[in-house]
Amino acid sequence: MDIENTHSSRDAGLQGLSLTAKADQAAEKLHKDEAEITQYVVGTVELPHKIQVLGFSVLPYSHPRIQACLLGLILFMTVGMYNVLMSLGGAGQQTAYLSDISNIALYTVFSVFCLIAPACINYFGLRPTLFFGGLGYAAYAASLWCYNYTGNVPFVVFGGCWCGLSAAFLWTAEGAGLTSFASEDKKGLYVSIVWSIYQVGLVIGAAIPVGQNWDTGDNNNSRVNNGTYIGLMVLMLLGACLGAAMYPWHKIVREDGTRVTLERQKTFMEEVRLSGQVISRNRWIIFFFPMCWAVNFFGVYQSNDFNGVVFTVRGRALNAFMSGVAQVFAPWITYLFTDRLPVNRRKRAFWALVYVFIVINAVWIGGYWGMKNTRSGLDEADRLDVFDHNYGWWCFLFVMYGFTDATYNCYAYWFIGALSNDPAELSVYAALYRLLNALCMVVGYSLDYTGYSKEFMFGCSWAFLTFGMLSVLPILKYWLKDTNMIVLADEPTTPEAHDEVKVPLEGK
Repeated sequence: MDIENTHSSRDAGLQGLSLTAKADQAAEKLHKDEAEITQYVVGTVELPHKIQVLGFSVLPYSHPRIQACLLGLILFMTVGMYNVLMSLGGAGQQTAYLSDISNIALYTVFSVFCLIAPACINYFGLRPTLFFGGLGYAAYAASLWCYNYTGNVPFVVFGGCWCGLSAAFLWTAEGAGLTSFASEDKKGLYVSIVWSIYQVGLVIGAAIPVGQNWDTGDNNNSRVNNGTYIGLMVLMLLGACLGAAMYPWHKIVREDGTRVTLERQKTFMEEVRLSGQVISRNRWIIFFFPMCWAVNFFGVYQSNDFNGVVFTVRGRALNAFMSGVAQVFAPWITYLFTDRLPVNRRKRAFWALVYVFIVINAVWIGGYWGMKNTRSGLDEADRLDVFDHNYGWWCFLFVMYGFTDATYNCYAYWFIGALSNDPAELSVYAALYRLLNALCMVVGYSLDYTGYSKEFMFGCSWAFLTFGMLSVLPILKYWLKDTNMIVLADEPTTPEAHDEVKVPLEGK
């Protein structure tokens, strides 16, 4: 009877996955259950086999790369479309007023619900969280569409609040999935896959307002037309539905033969308590806070004090398109530093940070020239249009702002993934990342709303970025490990084979 119960418990924990002989060896040596071992010892679970489709070998739906692509598609069709609106300056309206008040509401609600988002994703699961997280973006686009007809400002604020509620769950789920699906040697690759697909959404989404507003020239009163909002809203709804199509993450096997997570059987309050324990155990995470704070503050300046005041709607739409193209390619350069350098992970983290630091400061030095030569309050006919002779240089600056945005974010997500492999822990780090980002955005939009100068917004953006990068150096030196996996005593200890293993199962 005991043997039958043991096999029943094992089968329930493994969810139909096939173990390798190494799983038995590891369980015996570490005196742990085989299901638990599969999370922390490389090569303990068999990878899903490729399938034949029309004579071609393709990865199965459960493969983590396929799931990463699907996660990118969800972001593509929700946040990517939202970013199109923001890149148009003032959410496509005549002034930044409506964008400011709705985004203050959005990020205030966002910051509040980030506090419970990790517990929610661990309790409800990845798929319901992603589905719910996408709905609010469509509501925000719908509120702007309504405003074009009715001028109903409170409804736009409501749309911003709903979007903030949904975004807290979407970004936490996205961050946890993005950083946990990949094996340790491929985290930069997975970040690049997800971010590139997400930014393709910005490219395709930006093509909508380019086409819708191209022939209007300077006769559209600087306002995006209704067709733009309708098109973006439909795409956002489709993105939310894709969240329900994700494969259960407790059944996903990483490329190194480990499981992403076990199926959890805890109450909601237990999940809340465990989320708090992650922070109390790792108090050094406060050194990561400045990087979290800085991550999107600069977007307020770039959208409302640069793109929104310098260019016509047609120019702004084309800028958003070109910026999206740059953000598709930017992650792959960062990936060369985070994954491909022939040194251990701590050294890769340092040299990748050096690269990010140099690129961002170089672009913002050029941005200082743009800020000094920006004139506010221009009529639409006096703004820079795509056919003006000096449009190219100004467009290039905005495109490079987008390039650094992707570079900074992708390094930050890779850095989060390097801190742990446990989705329950990673969801907390991802929520903190977005919580502080949201609070910073509340401050940013509030400052812009109250009329702070472009010089002030530019200076704060640059300072936050620079200090955020420097602040993580103590973590790189004292707390970042070369691996978070367990290597058995008879395994090699080269950098390619997860060289420093100091994380016991009891600590998880």
